[in-house]
Amino acid sequence: MATTFWAWLVSALVIVLLAVVVPGRLGAQNVLRDARGRYSLSRLQMMLWTVVLLSLICGMAFGRFAAGQVDVAGFRIPGQVLTLLSIAIGSAVVAGAIKVVKSTTRPGCVAAYPKGREGGRLWEMLTVEEGASAGKSIDLSKFQNFLITILLVLAYVAQAVAALRAVSNPAGIGGLPAFSDTFLVLLAVSHAGYLLGKIPSPTGTPESGTMADRLAEAEPEAAPAAAPNGVVPEMRPAEAEPQKV
Repeated sequence: MATTFWAWLVSALVIVLLAVVVPGRLGAQNVLRDARGRYSLSRLQMMLWTVVLLSLICGMAFGRFAAGQVDVAGFRIPGQVLTLLSIAIGSAVVAGAIKVVKSTTRPGCVAAYPKGREGGRLWEMLTVEEGASAGKSIDLSKFQNFLITILLVLAYVAQAVAALRAVSNPAGIGGLPAFSDTFLVLLAVSHAGYLLGKIPSPTGTPESGTMADRLAEAEPEAAPAAAPNGVVPEMRPAEAEPQKV
């Protein structure tokens, strides 16, 4: 089973490199930052579950391949795991939609970083996003959601390790470990509280910068007006009038 565990670990490292490290090296924004240039809790959650589940699938498939199995993907994915992914993805989509609405309707109150000059630390994803206390005060709805997500991720990893150890031959792996229905309810309630916490709209101007500033920097400069035929008229300096004798 050592082959399966090593393949699981290597797959997880590769996914993290491709999603977080490589974009930063290429000058692009990594997947953990949202359109405001801030670290996003919903993006982190999706990233965690993607790394854990996708790398586990890759590790199990490689273990079956190393054991001589022809059908390397011949294992099942329990419905609880699919429900978990649906909750995480659905929460991220709804959270993103709420952010877009608020960034459009009240950009002067939404915290954001200037284009190309994104800053902040990872813990900032747990702070308030709007108003004068943005980036300073901890958002309790985010904090509980973060703790519960970390708890469930660690619990599932431990469950997967125990399930793999119980199988002497990788060829006997029947599928991913199932997720407890109680944990699913806990995760759903936690995400519901997280999304409801995004509805209030605190007032005030964030000190670190606003979405209005970020949008203003992204707007292109006004171009010269075009003529009716679509051709921009050539600008010539005015000629000096001849002096009268």
